[in-house]
Amino acid sequence: MARCLPPPLMTSEPRSYARETIERRKPGIIADVLSDHEYSEEVRQALDGLAREIAGDQLAPPPSGIPLYDEWLGEYRLWEGRGWLEVPWYFAESYFYVRLLAAIGYFEGRARDPFEKRKQALLAQCGGIMPSLAQAEAAIATMEPRLAFGLLSRRSLWGNRADLSNLVIAERHRDDPAHLEDTDLVVDDTDVAFRLIATAPERPITFICDNCGPEVVADLHLADWLLRRGQSQVALELKSQPFFVSDAMLKDAKAAIGYLAACELVTVRRLGRRLQRALDGGRLLLRDHAFWSGPHHYSRLPPDLAQRLAASCLVIAKGDVNYRRFLEDRHWPFQTPVSQAVDFFPADALLLRTLKGELIVGLDGATVERLAETGDDWLTNGRNGLVQYVPQGGGRAS
Repeated sequence: MARCLPPPLMTSEPRSYARETIERRKPGIIADVLSDHEYSEEVRQALDGLAREIAGDQLAPPPSGIPLYDEWLGEYRLWEGRGWLEVPWYFAESYFYVRLLAAIGYFEGRARDPFEKRKQALLAQCGGIMPSLAQAEAAIATMEPRLAFGLLSRRSLWGNRADLSNLVIAERHRDDPAHLEDTDLVVDDTDVAFRLIATAPERPITFICDNCGPEVVADLHLADWLLRRGQSQVALELKSQPFFVSDAMLKDAKAAIGYLAACELVTVRRLGRRLQRALDGGRLLLRDHAFWSGPHHYSRLPPDLAQRLAASCLVIAKGDVNYRRFLEDRHWPFQTPVSQAVDFFPADALLLRTLKGELIVGLDGATVERLAETGDDWLTNGRNGLVQYVPQGGGRAS
């Protein structure tokens, strides 16, 4: 039976956050890349051409030679003849990064990560959170495991605010207090997830990572705790190419481990060295896959990736874009049960998300009313977060 799906979020929607990200943020990212690099005149013209195309021209077809070319071409053909403000939001955003990388010659090896400079600056900002990390490390040493998992999960969640693809939100929360783990969540299924991992230490836990810098540092802290507690293996799924500016690649996760291992604070330095030993010993895995930077949602996982995720006792998915890909970036009614919206995923999942997009499910009516009273931008201002459990296959009997 075909799934009954609501319409997708479109960039054509007036005054929507989706439209704003294409109209304003994407041209701004092109300007940042041009200011950060001394590219050739050919590359500069290609980037200027992309900016003009976004401003009003029809979408150009995907360049040959890019990863997942057939998938990109298939998606492009669904919207051929339309402009950037007439297509689904996720397609427009993800296609932008492929087109930007093609314009600078990244896929031919003529250019490196165009966001490297800003990623390095983001990692350097981690110095400001090291004392808080050390305090959290001391606190969990005396906590019962359920509470420690909750604290570290929340730190992992709120690290998502450091998102270079959305500098407005990142700057807005730059001076937030260190103990964001005390902030209320609109959904909190932490205890459900803890019961899962407590009963299956022999099976791996997998993170679908989002941003580098403070966020991946918080992810690694949680991963270290899981390994110390006896989990057989923890895997971090990372991007195979630059994506959404600050999304973490293999090199970015390795840089974060090195940063922790070199910290002046003894507690943090020990954490970094434990992570490095776990990586060397195969208990911590850093993996990537082209799908993570591709055009499709998680209802269309490729078989090899679905198989490796299915081996996990829990998949922890980080950030807003991953949440959107779970929900296929659609206008679900807010009170839709999450198991109805996501009835296809091959493993139990826990979604850790700072709200930066105009979609959410699994809320009750009272929560929707309370949030609406805080302002029209409650879905996008980065002040709200959730820890939401998704049962394997929507909870259907296997």
